[in-house]
Amino acid sequence: MAGSDAMETIATTPALEFAPYIILLPMLAFPVILFLGKIFNGNKMWKDGLKEGGLIALPVMAASLLLALWLVTDFVGGAGRADTSGWTWFTSGMWDSGQTTVSEINLGFGIYVDHITVMLLFIASFLCLLINTFAVGYMNTDPINDNRNHRFYAEFVLFCSGMLGMVLADSFLWLFIFWELMGLCSYLLIGFYYERPSAAYAAKKAFLTTRVGDVFLMVGLAMLWSLFHPHAGAGQGALDYAVVFDDQNIKAVAETGSSTLAWALGLMFIGAVGKSAQFPLHVWLPDAMEGPTPVSALIHAATMVNAGLYLVARMFPFFGSDYLYNDLADLAFIIAAIGGTTAVMAAAIAFVQHDLKKVLAYSTMSQLAYIFTGLGAALYLANTLHWHEYLPDGTKNPEYYTNHGIVIVAFGAALFHLFNHAMAKGMLFMASGAVIHEVHHAHHHLHPHDDHHEEHPEELLMLANYLHDTDQSVFGFFNSIDLDQSGDVDTYEFQKALKDADIADLPPWEMQPLMQALDMDGNGRIDIPELELTLGRIHLASLSGGDGHHDDHHDEFDAQSMENMGGLASKMPLTATAMLVGSLSIMGFPLIGGFWSKEGIIANTWRVVLDDPRFIYPAMCVLLGAAMTGFYMSRMWLKTFAGSPKTEVAAHVHPTNTWIKIPLFVLTFMSLGAIVLASMGFTHWAPDESYAPFFDGKKSFVEGLVYEMNHAFANSELFFLVLTYIAILLGAIVGPGLALSLYGGRLDEGEEAMPWFGPVLAINQFVKGRYHWDNRSFARSGFATALENRLYFDHYYDMAMLKIVAAFSTKAAEADSSVIDGTVKTIERTSQQLSTGLRSLTTGSARDYILMAAVGTLALFAMIWGVVA
Repeated sequence: MAGSDAMETIATTPALEFAPYIILLPMLAFPVILFLGKIFNGNKMWKDGLKEGGLIALPVMAASLLLALWLVTDFVGGAGRADTSGWTWFTSGMWDSGQTTVSEINLGFGIYVDHITVMLLFIASFLCLLINTFAVGYMNTDPINDNRNHRFYAEFVLFCSGMLGMVLADSFLWLFIFWELMGLCSYLLIGFYYERPSAAYAAKKAFLTTRVGDVFLMVGLAMLWSLFHPHAGAGQGALDYAVVFDDQNIKAVAETGSSTLAWALGLMFIGAVGKSAQFPLHVWLPDAMEGPTPVSALIHAATMVNAGLYLVARMFPFFGSDYLYNDLADLAFIIAAIGGTTAVMAAAIAFVQHDLKKVLAYSTMSQLAYIFTGLGAALYLANTLHWHEYLPDGTKNPEYYTNHGIVIVAFGAALFHLFNHAMAKGMLFMASGAVIHEVHHAHHHLHPHDDHHEEHPEELLMLANYLHDTDQSVFGFFNSIDLDQSGDVDTYEFQKALKDADIADLPPWEMQPLMQALDMDGNGRIDIPELELTLGRIHLASLSGGDGHHDDHHDEFDAQSMENMGGLASKMPLTATAMLVGSLSIMGFPLIGGFWSKEGIIANTWRVVLDDPRFIYPAMCVLLGAAMTGFYMSRMWLKTFAGSPKTEVAAHVHPTNTWIKIPLFVLTFMSLGAIVLASMGFTHWAPDESYAPFFDGKKSFVEGLVYEMNHAFANSELFFLVLTYIAILLGAIVGPGLALSLYGGRLDEGEEAMPWFGPVLAINQFVKGRYHWDNRSFARSGFATALENRLYFDHYYDMAMLKIVAAFSTKAAEADSSVIDGTVKTIERTSQQLSTGLRSLTTGSARDYILMAAVGTLALFAMIWGVVA
């Protein structure tokens, strides 16, 4: 996409013919898993053999990955770019009043492949497979998920299908359709535990917040359609990439409506802001942690949040066109400024988080903001430099090689950070899930009685007390409500029983939580053992609570809080290793993962500052964000894995299962292997389909490594050399050093850790012992309080919803009731009154009817007489 001017479109390749199956396989697996889950739910073979659909989803995602890898090998440094028309869904027509003709409109689906496509395709398919593997070990070993995992896996594969479809789509229209499919699936997955009010609230919050951005995206697409529709050829859609990215079409639009195009792209960017949780539409992401950890990994690493970045990256041809030269520079600055603002804001809030997953959630917001800043800088350079081989007047560009390299590498650095962040963050979320999983199991092992003290529906407590007070046995009560004598009680029978006992008169949809609390085998019905066991447990819990003998000091135990962890490096070595490597990658520690891309983003943002002083704001933000990232990522690892266990539970944690270890092991090497991709010239060929790996085949791996090392650590330009070492100082020394002085410490006596933890723990012990800062004054400060309250964004958004949206809704309801309904009811009332009056005249007496007929005849005769006379 960012390639040279003359790029031949490849008609087809063997891999391209099978590309639609990358989307179709997981999409078809969705109804299969749901149907089988409905039929075989509770069956031992379904539960233990097929993992409630997990082992159906796994080979499906593996097949999608294999097809994606086939496509990657065809197009990286090979086929270049391809656009297939695919198939036509339907054809319609639109009346053009200006030309008095009917324009044909086709809605079809095709596959569009370039280097950006294959990079995102690999990220999505690869991580979806690993997250699926992780989910089998995570979801299927927690009893709370029994008999409902099929719903999780069905929604999971549909979500993956949405992301894969969005990446492969050949038009902005299909991108939007798959975009909305992901939004629906995120709502379902975040609210997977919908019986918890917090999960239901988080799902609605994510859905509504992203819908705000989607409205702007839809308006932007409508404007884009109106601009390019006159230039679409026969059989083409106005939003097809083949239409909107065509140089001649862009030239025609630029001559008549460049400002309108800028507004359209700006509105589309707002959609990306909502999807990628950037300021000010960022509030949904931390609450999305209410979903299961595989959902967190899916949303924050592989799919949803990357969708917004992909949308902005897809806008590159507009910014890179010579016909829009310097027309979109302001929009590029806005993109970078939003990114810089979010990077610092999210990092600051991460400082005070104690929930392990929420630290990673804010880290995601901050790192995505880095990528937006990098994209903003790259788009600015593409829009303000003449970087094509030929100038608009047709003469050869003397600065082509220099400017082309600057633009491509700036764009490539942002894409490289997207890749590195996806791998590291996917690993971090799965590692955090492994920690939470094992801490929860350790707590369950130490305090098994706590499982019986969960909060039960009030109606069940009332029923248990009712049976006790009326001296009824559960057996007798069950027989009295089992109306069909089937040995099972369904929702209707139980609903009627509660009503007859004067406990509650609930509608069917409010009966579901009660049925789930009693239905242990998940078959949708209640038998005598289930009812007796559950009601007996509830009654005993109420008695112990009333007597004050209930030992409830573990009831509020939070398995996700880092305050309940510590010292886990010796107990979960693989998980601790994965989290260490992932944290170092996110921090931009030299030679590891994100270092190669983050340094590129910082350097290119400051490069733009030399041309446009406005960029000093996002440039300072990303530089400050480097130190902040180093602090909060180090704090997270030290509080979780270093020092002594903070609770009895942490002291009894054990290593996790193999299903969870596999993706952690793989992704550890993916993050460490970023140096390999850097040596292959990733930042050159990732955005440029005309460029092959290994610096267009001109350098060996070793030569590429030496080139990148020289470029990073011995840059010939003094400005960028100093900037690199400032970023390393802040991100790898200042930020982590402050965290080392405040958190962690040596492991307990007798605890052994892997050799590679030795230097980290030794430095931690030395720094903390020598520079143990007292941060209590900061912890009690108003600023820390504001950070703990997320800078009050949620508070003011909720207030705005209540005072503006809710107030408007109330007034609209009043207007509907008094004006619209009032008018209808007035007409109704008047007609009834007229009807009543007329009815009073119809007495049923023949005498009255004869009198009325006589009077009418006389009246008619009088009228005729008057006319004749």
